[in-house]
Amino acid sequence: MKKKNFWLVILIIGFSLLGADVEKSAARKNEESFYKELELFTNVVSIIKKYYVSEVKAKPLIYGALRGMLSSLDPYSQFMDPDFHKEIQIETEGKFGGLGMVITIKETFLTVVSPLEGTPADRAGIKPGDKIIKIDDELIRGITVMDAAKKLRGKKGTSVKLEIAREKSPKVLKFTIIRDIIKIKSIKNAHLIPDTKIGYIRIVEFQKRTADDLKTSLQKLGKDELKGLILDLRNNPGGLLDSAIDVTDEFIKKNKLIVYTEGRNPEERRNYYSKRKPVLPEEISLVVLINKGSASASEIVVGAVQDWGRGTILGTISFGKGSVQNVIPLSDGSALKLTIAKYYTPKGVCIEKKGIEPDIIVELPEVKEGEETKDLQLERAIEFLKKKKVNGKPVQE
Repeated sequence: MKKKNFWLVILIIGFSLLGADVEKSAARKNEESFYKELELFTNVVSIIKKYYVSEVKAKPLIYGALRGMLSSLDPYSQFMDPDFHKEIQIETEGKFGGLGMVITIKETFLTVVSPLEGTPADRAGIKPGDKIIKIDDELIRGITVMDAAKKLRGKKGTSVKLEIAREKSPKVLKFTIIRDIIKIKSIKNAHLIPDTKIGYIRIVEFQKRTADDLKTSLQKLGKDELKGLILDLRNNPGGLLDSAIDVTDEFIKKNKLIVYTEGRNPEERRNYYSKRKPVLPEEISLVVLINKGSASASEIVVGAVQDWGRGTILGTISFGKGSVQNVIPLSDGSALKLTIAKYYTPKGVCIEKKGIEPDIIVELPEVKEGEETKDLQLERAIEFLKKKKVNGKPVQE
């Protein structure tokens, strides 16, 4: 090796080692800073225990600190005490007592993601995007999702009062809603549109059995004879990531990227591909209906269908929740719900706070109380499929 090249190699190695040392040093400083702040926390706890006007028990104090800690991260991370953790587990089984709506914190306001179809919240007229200002006459600015959920849930037959700010409404809206047992069926409706060979399936939430229920519904509709399918994901707040992937698998060609997630480190990227031949034949036209209440797992399905050109998205822009949360159980029965990654559509789009824009935008007019309502989005979807041609023939025969 020439002397010049030798010293060049030594120089490169030296810079590499220096870079590694700098990186380690920065990591060490971050860790030291973290533990220094942790010392501040323990000092505050000690001061409260010693000087607060009343005797303070450790667990409520720590639980309160954990709630604040998790809520400071993002709108979706939260600390769940043992009782609330049990309620959440019951909810995932599809049955709980309350109003029937999914909530989150958006721009510091407690915001309705979506009312669940057929529930007290839905019947009362609660809409996606509604901002809850008061619960039972109490201002709730700064409340956590967990604390709000505790106030909204309760025994069947009891009532809760809400004051809501709604976009385009000049005044605060007041509701008194009677709680009920909320039973969530993943697929709410599956039928043929009269006088056509167009199928309609509405998925309310993504649960463990959603993909299996979808297959069953398609079989009952006579999937091989269908000329078109409308998949209604309006006001679907999401659910299980695996369920959304399995549902998308029924429409997308085998070995296609459905979604990928990325955590803090690049090596944590996970790709999710379609694994089998789709249940719905490719030649059957697909329209997916979405609106402001379509969030999370719903947007995974919509993103894949849109990016791969498998179907046409119709309605209004979706909610925009592009993050993934894991529930991590703790030793005392409590749990952390922690954002661990963001998800991206096949084309690499993260829809967090942006939502997905439909291919065909159809707005619904504001409906006054007592007025008859027409589902203009569904009507437009039917009209679109009737005009669609497959192998040179119209969808409607």
